This record gives sequence, structure tokens and C-alpha cells, in this order.
Amino acid sequence: MLGLNGFVHDRRFENLVRTHLRPVRTYARSMASTSTIAEDAVQETFLRAWQYLDSFRGAGSFEGWLIRICRRCVHDLESKEHRAREVAATQVPRTEAPDHRSETLEVAATLPLEQREVLVLCGILGYDYEAAAGVLDVPIGTVRSRLHRARVALAEALDESEQATA
Repeated sequence: MLGLNGFVHDRRFENLVRTHLRPVRTYARSMASTSTIAEDAVQETFLRAWQYLDSFRGAGSFEGWLIRICRRCVHDLESKEHRAREVAATQVPRTEAPDHRSETLEVAATLPLEQREVLVLCGILGYDYEAAAGVLDVPIGTVRSRLHRARVALAEALDESEQATA
């Protein structure tokens, strides 16, 4: 039987949730920083448990297994939320002395994607070469050369823009 959003409707899943919802929800609410993260963790816990039900070995209690899954879900969601807050904080406009930031961003937007990615990771977000290489799954030397080309292209474009307005 097909349920909402294409999910298979299964009474066994409903019973699993009904039987173990209270302890899982209690754990999530006590560990998560927000109620939204707690509720998302509860939902994700039951989805993961259902997906990997055959991996339960019976060595401990089933509820303990669910709580371990919930623990990982809370951790994952908290980490994701933390990263989102960090990114948002770097995007807050600064009220310092005026600069040519908007012009620089406009010019940077015209760079090839590979150069723009490295410029954003290293130049704006402050990643070191090794971290940027990990994100992009390329060698460190590739990050260095792309960043060099991006900086040269950016400087040339800004010089041309400056000369055109002079």
C-alpha cells in the first residue's frame, strides 16, 4: 500500500514508532539545542532504524539501539546547524569603512567556476589550502594554481574597471 509522498505504508513501521516514540523523543529533547532539531532527530532516527532494521544484532536492547541512532542524528543535525550559523555570520555585511567590495564581488562572479570556488573558500571563508583541497577533492597544488589564476584575473579585471572609470 502506497502512502503519502510515495512512502510505503507499513503497520510494522507504525508499531515501531508508537512503541518507542516516548523514550526516543525524551532523549532527543534533552540533548538537542532546539525543539526543531529534536523533532527532526526523532524523525530521522525512525527512518534510519527502519532502513537498517536488519543490522540490529540483538546484543543490547532495541531501545538502546534506537537511542544510539538518535544520538548520532542529534549530533549530525547540531553540526549542520552550527555550520549554517558560521556561514551566515560570515555573510553579515560589515559596517566598516567603505571599500570596493561590491565591485570585487561583481568581478569575481565573472571568473570561471573552478577559480571562483577556490577564491571563495580561501579568500572569503578563510580555508587553508589543505582544507580547500579536501572540500574540492583536488590536490593542494591544484588549489594553489587555481587561486593564483583567480587572483591574477581578479586584479586584471579590477585594473581594467578602474581605468575605464578614470
